[in-house]
Amino acid sequence: MREIEFRRSSTEPRRPDERETWLRVLIDGVPFLDLVRETELPGALAEQKERGAEFPDEPEDSLAGDYANSTRLSAGHLLGEAPDRVPHGAEDDEYLLLGCSCGIEDCWALVAKIAADEDTVTWSGLRNTYRDWNYDTLGALTFSRRQYEGSLHAVFGA
Repeated sequence: MREIEFRRSSTEPRRPDERETWLRVLIDGVPFLDLVRETELPGALAEQKERGAEFPDEPEDSLAGDYANSTRLSAGHLLGEAPDRVPHGAEDDEYLLLGCSCGIEDCWALVAKIAADEDTVTWSGLRNTYRDWNYDTLGALTFSRRQYEGSLHAVFGA
């Protein structure tokens, strides 16, 4: 089983009333966003190569891992209960894990199915809502429910 850690971090405000708190996820001590970026890189590079041949004057930005940690996920959402919201392009049984780096989480989302039973919580079927990239190398992520809920409790107090 994998180990998960949820952390709350605050952004530096542009104005005193603009401070945002976002949720950062670590899996086995590694930022989830880094794991996703590594997993998406082959698909992003193939897409970049294809676009480069079609549009040679366009900049070659890689979209791998182009997400932001969420500011609005609840403990219930992360336990596979009622989703906080279903992003555009996601199925009803998929949960938002990472949102778009532009600030509008739904425009480029990473989603997964979240299943919790008495002993475990599993994230499976990871996918980008707009790209057909392969996440098999990351696979299903299974966590001890006790450890998972302990980390959620430390962040949400629930």
